[in-house]
Amino acid sequence: MVVSSTLVNVAEDAELRLVSLLSEKAASSDFAATCEACIASEDAAKLIQTIVSDASALSALVQHESSEEAVGAFSILVALLDSSTQSLTSILDAIVQQDGDSSRKLALISVLYNMRADSQEKCTILSRMFPLASPGDLAEDQTLGRLLVEESTGLLTNPSIPRIVAMLDSWNVSDSSRRHLYRLIAESMSGTSKQRFLLLLVATYQNQSVDADGLKVAKEVSIGAIRDPISLFTQQRNLMTQPAVQALAKTEPILSGLLQVFQEGRLTDYQQYLQNNGGEDKVLKPFDLDVAASERYMKILSLCSLAAEHEEIPYETVVDTLQTELGQVESWVIAAVGSGLLEAKMDQLVQKVMVERCVVRQFDMNQWKVLQNRLQAWKKNVGGVLDSLKQSQTIAAKAK
Repeated sequence: MVVSSTLVNVAEDAELRLVSLLSEKAASSDFAATCEACIASEDAAKLIQTIVSDASALSALVQHESSEEAVGAFSILVALLDSSTQSLTSILDAIVQQDGDSSRKLALISVLYNMRADSQEKCTILSRMFPLASPGDLAEDQTLGRLLVEESTGLLTNPSIPRIVAMLDSWNVSDSSRRHLYRLIAESMSGTSKQRFLLLLVATYQNQSVDADGLKVAKEVSIGAIRDPISLFTQQRNLMTQPAVQALAKTEPILSGLLQVFQEGRLTDYQQYLQNNGGEDKVLKPFDLDVAASERYMKILSLCSLAAEHEEIPYETVVDTLQTELGQVESWVIAAVGSGLLEAKMDQLVQKVMVERCVVRQFDMNQWKVLQNRLQAWKKNVGGVLDSLKQSQTIAAKAK
């Protein structure tokens, strides 16, 4: 039998060894003969179709005792692939649907990822990999985990994004493909990591007409932003500007209004909102939001809003704003500092909070104007210092 040397650049009998391994589990009695005929005629497409259509044969790769041998055999099969996405998808689906260890299936699909160059194909392959991943596979030192590590963008409004976002940008991946991938990544994660990809997902809905899936994502990400408004503060700060989230005003008005309070309001606004909309049972509990945690976050956010407006805050002002006791002021300042949203010191003698730095909850045109005014004031002050220095130098020169 003549073995094809044009199908794959490996040892002459590689294809036959692949068929031999798969035949051990093949359901069809003529599986080996059919595959050998394909090899003899150099018909790679039919060979792939024959292998993929026999699920029992492919189980040999997932269940083989030697992971190294299974991966090596699968590499031969991948090398037979033409540029057809259909062939790629059929192999992916066939492997995913096999019974067996997810880590082995992930190892096999990783071979596909590494051996394919087309960006759309790689995106498709990634969409099969993340659902198979365990928490350990998503660690920073693992292949998939490295894609989720955040890198700096150099932007004030969004200082960091996961590496996979930049990679998809370079591939010019469509919004529909991104949505599918971001959703799968989010479903494989929990907590803050999950919320990060839900935020990326909701940002792909930029059209004014948001479909049912977009509204579902918007609802999920809004609940996440209320449940924890601090961990991803920068990424969530302008959530209300997203078209999908704005569309919630019609479908989920209570949730939309509550999100706006968490984005812009203070404790008194939050309390008034609860009162106007039926209380905690009507506003918080339908979305499984914790009553105590929600109030605590609103107090921290209210303190940040106060700190963004004043460089020095009397303790009594904090007491009034947070509706707390004088003896609790320092605890709340410590909580705000611990959240990373505020940098401040406390002067216990004069009972004032000295603000060093504070986040701005809504960074829009008004904040840009405030920043411009401050820069102009600093420029004027520096100019005055330079003028004084020049005058001093002139006087000193004359004195000589």
